[in-house]
Amino acid sequence: MRDGNVLAPWSAPDQAPLILAVGVLVGFWLLLAGFGREAQRLKWAWSRPRNLTTRNASETPQTMGVVLNSALGLFGIWAGLIVLFRSSAVAMPWWSVFAWMGAAWTLRTVAGRVIVGAGDTASAWVEISRHNQTWMGMTLAAWCVVACMNPYVMHGPLAGWGVVALFVLTMGISAIRATQLLNSARQQRVVGILYLCVLEWSWTLFWILWSVRAVFRGH
Repeated sequence: MRDGNVLAPWSAPDQAPLILAVGVLVGFWLLLAGFGREAQRLKWAWSRPRNLTTRNASETPQTMGVVLNSALGLFGIWAGLIVLFRSSAVAMPWWSVFAWMGAAWTLRTVAGRVIVGAGDTASAWVEISRHNQTWMGMTLAAWCVVACMNPYVMHGPLAGWGVVALFVLTMGISAIRATQLLNSARQQRVVGILYLCVLEWSWTLFWILWSVRAVFRGH
């Protein structure tokens, strides 16, 4: 409880996560409007992940679309972490989200190439990871807009728990979709695919437990 604390007025929302979140939602609109191929593959990541394993020249996304897609995930997750840590009173280094996403990309790129080789499966795993982080970022951004605009949510436990709940939900869906993609890959290295699935779920469970622990520490 925060009895006795003065809440910020409705006209003065928490600007840092709100600006990031609104920017992510605007960026999503730009992605849909200007980068159809990247937007289509983003939709497939959570609806038809197996489609990501096949691609011809006409389906190759534009570089700027890939950059925008990655930025949506980065800034959406950043906004969510700001809300989480301010709600739970846990200190957050400014570079933590960059380190998290950089570690995820490195893990999947290196592990994929070492375990199954530099083929379509490794590339598809890295790609679906990018799309999954974008879906996570947009989901967290939408919640951040709600939390930041409502002082009763922002200054109570609901803000942090909302971030954790959506983070757990999106991480779980992402791991399921990545597993479906890996299982659909036409590879002879069954053991290699199994290792990638274990890595995906280990990474997911680690960060789910971390996020729950972070919000418990603050309350």
